[in-house]
Amino acid sequence: MTPAFLISYILNDQPMSVVLHQEQLSVDDARRFLVALHSPLDERSITDVQVSKVLRSQERDTTPGHYRQP
Repeated sequence: MTPAFLISYILNDQPMSVVLHQEQLSVDDARRFLVALHSPLDERSITDVQVSKVLRSQERDTTPGHYRQP
């Protein structure tokens, strides 16, 4: 399974985030991805880019039992 990375950033003064599945992801790679994702916006509209690896899977059937409906 490909690792997931959470990319957090500010776009035009609004906090945003997106999850990207990649083997490795640097802040520079994330910035390039965001510029392509939000084109044709000016690259300077995207600030405070942070990347963190998602350690817990959000896949189906991984919800702890005490949060499940009977």
